This record gives sequence, C-alpha cells and structure tokens, in this order.
Amino acid sequence: MPNSEAERTAVDRREKLGYLRRIDLLQELSAEDLQAIDALVPLISYGAGTVLYEPGRRLNRLFFLKRGQVRLYQLSPDGKQLTLALLRAGNIFGETDTFATGAGTCYAEALTDALVCTMTTADLMAFMMKRPRVALRLIQILSRELKSAQELAATLALRDVRTRVLHLLTKLAAEYGECRDGEFTALDLKLTHQDLAHMVGATRESVSAVLGDLGRKAVVQTSRGRLAIRCEEAARLLEGDLP
Repeated sequence: MPNSEAERTAVDRREKLGYLRRIDLLQELSAEDLQAIDALVPLISYGAGTVLYEPGRRLNRLFFLKRGQVRLYQLSPDGKQLTLALLRAGNIFGETDTFATGAGTCYAEALTDALVCTMTTADLMAFMMKRPRVALRLIQILSRELKSAQELAATLALRDVRTRVLHLLTKLAAEYGECRDGEFTALDLKLTHQDLAHMVGATRESVSAVLGDLGRKAVVQTSRGRLAIRCEEAARLLEGDLP
C-alpha cells in the first residue's frame, strides 16, 4: 500500500494511464501521447442508475468509458424506452461539432458504477491536429458504430420478436463472450427481461415468452443471473433450419 500522498498520486496516475490504454481509440498511442491526454481529461465516477446526459443538452464533448457499463436509449412518443447500445470499458460516446456518435440524441445511463473521462471539442481537435492517426482511428470507430445502428434499425423494423431477441443475443454473445460451437456462451452482462425488451422494442411479457420457448429448446439458459446462448443453435433458428 502506498504510504505517502506522492506515492498514492503516482499509483492513481498509473491506473488512469492503464484505463486510457484500454480505450479503443487510444490503444495504439505511445506512453507520451497517453500522458498528454491524461493532462486534458478529468476522471469522473458515476453511480449505477445515474443519467449522464439527456437529449436536448449541448454535449460538445466525447466520453471515454474506462470502467463499467453505460446504456444509450431513446424514448418513444408514448414513453417507451428503446435501448440503442450497451457500452463497456473501452467504448467512446458523446458528440462534438465535428464528430458525432449519435449519442447526443439519446439518454446515457450508467448500468453499473462507471468511471468516465471526457474531452472537449477544443482539446480533441488540438490533440488530433498533432496526431492524424487518432483522427483516422476515430473515423473508423464512428463508421463501425453507424453500421451497427443501421443493422439494429433494420432488424427492429422488419422482424418478429423471436428473431429480434435471437439477433440481439447473438450480437451480445459476440461482443461480451466467446461463441463456441455447440456450447453455451454466457454474456458478461446482467440483463433483465425488461432490459432486453427495451433493446428489441417489445414488451417484457413477449420477451419472457420468447426466452421461455428458447429455454425449452436448449438454445438459451440462465446461469447465476446471467443469460447464456448456444450460438450455433441460434444461428440455425435465424436461418430457419429449426422450428
């Protein structure tokens, strides 16, 4: 354990640099570049359930999620929640005058205790002017997020609830687990049936009915409060090979 204030400060800085290293955008930066960002971005803690921001507020900053999970969601005209993305450590969200992740039109809620850094537009632009590869990497990340959002919109618009749930669980398994043929993949997320309903634009009752049916088919199971899915069987259901 560090004894002096100076030692504790040094440990805190090392931990912060370690968090920065895990941010998708910053993974390829040198130690010198990370230290430059460290001087620019404050580290903020949010408790589970805290709304980081909501639509209508001018963000003009990017958020770097260092620890925990954050949900981005919108409200329909009748007040129903639709989850657009689940974010984990390493993800970027927010909006600036130059770059938009789409998060500025959403609510951002901490699903768990979360540790976040923020960077203003001015600081971001100054940093990228000296490091063009960061700008290129950011464009790649935003393009990937746009494609994911378009795929989600298409799935929600055209498919029935079972297909939407299967598509979502398969996607989450790829992002938060490791799919292995014939085996269950546990999601490294704690999701309730209501959470899933928010994510597929359905009622909790219809999602529960789908999960019950998939459980009887040994496609989905719940273990220690976490959902697990057999990706191979889910893929066959999506392809129409199973009833």
